[in-house]
Amino acid sequence: MLAAAVVALFGIGMCGFLAYFKFESALEAAARSRMAVPAASVREGVEAALALGVPLAGASETPALLERERGVDAAITSISVHDERGRVLFSAGAPMEGSDELRMPLRNSFDLRLGEVVVRYSQDAEDRALVAMRARLLRIAAASAAGTLLIAALVLARRPRRPALVILLAVMVGMLLASWATHEAFQAGLRPALQAKARVVGTSVGELVGKALDHGLGLTELVGVRAHLQELRQEHPELAYLALRDAAAAVLFDAGHAEEVKGIEVPLVSEGRRVGAVEAQVSAGYIQHILLESALDLGVVFVVAMFLTRELLHGITGVAAAETPGEATLARLRVPLFLFMLAEELTRAFLPGHARTLMPVGSTISPELIAGLPIAVFMGVVALGQPLLAPWSERAGHRRTLLRGAALGVLGLGGAATAGGILSFMAWRALCGLGWGMVFVAGQGLVIDNTSAAQRTRGFAIFVGAIMVAAVCGPPIGGMLADHLGPRWAFAVAAVIAAAACVAARGLPAAQASTTADAPPGLRDFARIFGQGRFLWITALAALPAKLILAGSCFYLVPLYVIAAGAPPSVAGRALMLYAVVLVLVLPQGTRWVERGVPLSRLVGVGLCLSSLGALALILLPGLAPVYAVTALMGLGQGVSIAAQSSLLAQVCAPEIAAHGAGPVFGAYRLVERLGNASGPLLAAGLAVWVGQAGAFLGLAALILLSGLVFLVMAGRAQA
Repeated sequence: MLAAAVVALFGIGMCGFLAYFKFESALEAAARSRMAVPAASVREGVEAALALGVPLAGASETPALLERERGVDAAITSISVHDERGRVLFSAGAPMEGSDELRMPLRNSFDLRLGEVVVRYSQDAEDRALVAMRARLLRIAAASAAGTLLIAALVLARRPRRPALVILLAVMVGMLLASWATHEAFQAGLRPALQAKARVVGTSVGELVGKALDHGLGLTELVGVRAHLQELRQEHPELAYLALRDAAAAVLFDAGHAEEVKGIEVPLVSEGRRVGAVEAQVSAGYIQHILLESALDLGVVFVVAMFLTRELLHGITGVAAAETPGEATLARLRVPLFLFMLAEELTRAFLPGHARTLMPVGSTISPELIAGLPIAVFMGVVALGQPLLAPWSERAGHRRTLLRGAALGVLGLGGAATAGGILSFMAWRALCGLGWGMVFVAGQGLVIDNTSAAQRTRGFAIFVGAIMVAAVCGPPIGGMLADHLGPRWAFAVAAVIAAAACVAARGLPAAQASTTADAPPGLRDFARIFGQGRFLWITALAALPAKLILAGSCFYLVPLYVIAAGAPPSVAGRALMLYAVVLVLVLPQGTRWVERGVPLSRLVGVGLCLSSLGALALILLPGLAPVYAVTALMGLGQGVSIAAQSSLLAQVCAPEIAAHGAGPVFGAYRLVERLGNASGPLLAAGLAVWVGQAGAFLGLAALILLSGLVFLVMAGRAQA
């Protein structure tokens, strides 16, 4: 039941979190869009005077125009016209403390900026709506969580052998109920704000028609009304239908398609009698579109909940099911390892974009390069530190090393949340890299110490499984947090999760430190290994390119490409989750192919080529679809080749392994891989500066495709 409670809290809590912040952003957008209507009316009136040669300060009709537009919406506290120096020339009303504001530039017929219109408005109605929404969402979350736990308890009492399936089904039911209830609350809360917007637009149309009526024209004599209504609908997608009706309610001019729900009516009065009305209807489709975006996020949350359930159940039930102390230690390792890796994976979707915002004012360094440096620093520390950290962990004790590494991760992530410049940010990321390396080598050491040779494969499957689940769960959740709270708060949440990993790691049994740890591979070992042609064939043409494209494309270019396309970090998070999900699904099949005797070099070469093909989608597909193609094919290619690479290395370097052991060979191999991780973002950044982000994708892909083809050709010749 503990796993059910945690997953229910996560899933239903995320439902409420996403609904609340989506509602808040929709309310804010509706308010700003509403205030843009009177601001645009003032701008049109003032710019019409400017077109006649009247100076901005001499537009005598402006005060009356401001008073009229201020009365369009009760939330407006003041409207003013400022010159290019920011001085107030005309004003209606008095700004209130804490008011929000919207600014719209004023330009003459030569497109020169001469000043701006400033509308200040109260958000009291929106604040009240948010308070009501918070209370409603809390009630929904409490009821849904209670229902989820009740369902899980009742079903588990009858079917205790399938806890993962039962918990997932219960959480799915709870999330569906919570989603339905939050959607209803969302629509009920947002519609009044959109109706207020519809009233403002209708009033604006009514004022325009009223001017024509004041000049003696009849409604049927008006020209260009339908075109104006169509233009307004394009400017305001929240509106489904706009119509001008006569006194008998007959439609004279309209735009859009009328919906069943009656819209807002603004009466038209001339000479004291009602002569018609303007009708404005809110679009139900617009609200549904906003809810569809939330549904995509909720789908991601459910996928994450599925993997989270699996991981928690392994961690909770593994200790009780363990038959030996070693198995119990591995079960206890899983939760802190997962939590720590999850904390770091949270940052993937938004880290490059956030780093670019820290660029110093007046810096001559390219923003693309700035964005890649923190990733390269993190990966570089991991690459260069791990060969030294492994023997140190043996001497200090793996539990102690893991605890210290997790603590460094907490400090690094917390520092990254507060960093005010790129240099301090890079320093904190270097500390994160050191902590990550310590946790990784300590985890590896615990697996080795607590498994026999026959059990080692299973032990490392647990180790790798925790890391892969973190890769599935972290990026989408981190992207959502960055969307709604900002990158700094997302880093802070990551630091809290890393702190939870510290707490969980204290449950690991203390082990006596080794005083006879093996020395790390020395320079002579590396020189001897790098002197082997077959080792270089695998590393230079397979291991290095595979990590170059992974770090350069997925971890660096994908988040930046998404931002450049105007999409939020959550889109990058979904794309990175797709990479991890495909990798998790394909990797077992790749391992089975290795076991069945499929030529290893063929799997490695084909995997490299597949990893590069996603970039072709940039040429073939529009919008953000190429990002998903890049990450999906990356996961497919990596899944096909990962297991084969290690097996091929052991095969071709068998004489060296027999003479000197596997440590130096695989140590050199992992070093090359991690240097590829470190250099990938820098190479991608250089290409992005030179040929743009799309060109960088294609350039990296071409390089890796060439490597894969050369690798296959050389493998074919060697076999011949």
